[in-house]
Amino acid sequence: MTSTMLSLSLNSVAAILLVLLAGFPVNNGDDTDAAVVTTPSPDVGPWVLVANPLKLERITEMIPYTINLTLTYSESEEPPKYVSKETLFVVKVSTTNPLTVKLASKEIVFTWEDVTEGNNKSLGVTGQVIGYVDLNFVLDILPKNGSVAVETVPVLSGYLVTVIRESDTLDNVFTIIMIIMAVLNTINMGCALDMAIVKQNILRPVGPIVGFISQFTFMPLFAFGIAMLMIKDPLMGFGLLVIGVCPGGIASNFWTLLLDGDVNLSITMTFVSSIAAMGMMPLWLWLLSPFFLPPGSSVQVPFLDMAVSLILLTVPLGIGLLIRRFKLSVAEFLTVKIIKPFSFFFIFFIFGLGFYSMSHIFILLDWTLLTAGLAVTVAGFVFGAFFAWITRLGRPQIIAVSLETAMQNANIAFVLLKTTLPTPYSDIAALPAIAQILMTTSILFIFFGIIMAYRCVKNRGCKKKEEKVEEEEETTKSLMLKDYTDGSNGNAKKVETPPPQYYGGQVTPEFSWAKRPSLIVPSSPTIDPRIIA
Repeated sequence: MTSTMLSLSLNSVAAILLVLLAGFPVNNGDDTDAAVVTTPSPDVGPWVLVANPLKLERITEMIPYTINLTLTYSESEEPPKYVSKETLFVVKVSTTNPLTVKLASKEIVFTWEDVTEGNNKSLGVTGQVIGYVDLNFVLDILPKNGSVAVETVPVLSGYLVTVIRESDTLDNVFTIIMIIMAVLNTINMGCALDMAIVKQNILRPVGPIVGFISQFTFMPLFAFGIAMLMIKDPLMGFGLLVIGVCPGGIASNFWTLLLDGDVNLSITMTFVSSIAAMGMMPLWLWLLSPFFLPPGSSVQVPFLDMAVSLILLTVPLGIGLLIRRFKLSVAEFLTVKIIKPFSFFFIFFIFGLGFYSMSHIFILLDWTLLTAGLAVTVAGFVFGAFFAWITRLGRPQIIAVSLETAMQNANIAFVLLKTTLPTPYSDIAALPAIAQILMTTSILFIFFGIIMAYRCVKNRGCKKKEEKVEEEEETTKSLMLKDYTDGSNGNAKKVETPPPQYYGGQVTPEFSWAKRPSLIVPSSPTIDPRIIA
């Protein structure tokens, strides 16, 4: 994970990939306030297993590392009577999470000579996925090879191994591409922005107030409740709380555009929530983070990154407004032809790339995390839409408020976790946030697909109906004008003709088709000039 998406403020969908790809900033200091780092504790007794290094921290995925082990016996005590030169001392290794690390061997065999002379044995460890585990060592004493253990002694408990992911150049290239795409699409949205409507939203701030209450009252409390009820790991619970207190981001603006919501209101709410978060985030974290973090822990709110998110929103929008002001034809072209296809491509590209990038950590996203993320997402959509509905907002405004409530600026959440917790604990704490973003984006893609399919079916039905009406009109016209002559030449053909005058009155049964208003709607009695003698 050391990497993830650009916040789809760059938010939501993009946020996953920025963290997965760009990499978290690393704390090089002594992160004692995290209170999650443990040290190995040799069990009290004559048998002692010494490991070098004392703990294996920050090993990179898929690179093998070695732990040197030395088994000793206290010289102050006589060895047991069953100990001889043929005795084997088998150290068995177990891990608290077999998914995170792979052990080259689960048993290390010592002889009595190794014990007395202090010979080292090596244990190969390879990190498979980001995380942290404890290795526990237990000694089985076998009087001779193949016999049953006469004594089992715990010799070392809680040996810490932490695994991180190393970012590479390709990841950074992807991140740069996404930042450029997000900025370009925000410029496109600026071309479509109507400042008169934005001003109206500010002067009559029903929508922004509804969005503010939904985002900074309901979402923090609901995320906190889900974290307390469903997530046992306090670090992961803290991660879900953090994503719940974050402001909205650019992702909600993009999705509002694709789903035909009120883009002007969406952008206004994003701007307001980004400013309000400067005070609301510290408040909620001060109130609720002690439920998850040890006493004395300090939460570092990333005010600088929040300011950068505002800049990434306002500057491109300002450029788009300038284009609209001085190059209206260009703005109209971008608004009509470019903005929706580009928004869809941007979101789909980031989601697909993020899905591929995160495939290695899917084994860590168990059903509990996915269910918790789904619950927070659905609750955000439903509460935002319901609150907007009871305040009598229109359908486009309901869509905008619902999306703004459920979609947070994940980049801020990931940076906050990284500055508060050391790696890889911050990466593990980010898993619920990633699960929530995956659920949000998946739901939106499903809804978007359903809407597009419905529109295609509806348009196809309308097209067939229009073709049928046009065909009927052509048939009727051809019948009305068929072989009418003035009888002046000898080749005149005798045909039945409609009444010479018609204005919706009675006609004979054989000409009842002529009464259709879509076919004949004269403003006064008419006579076809070709049937006038």
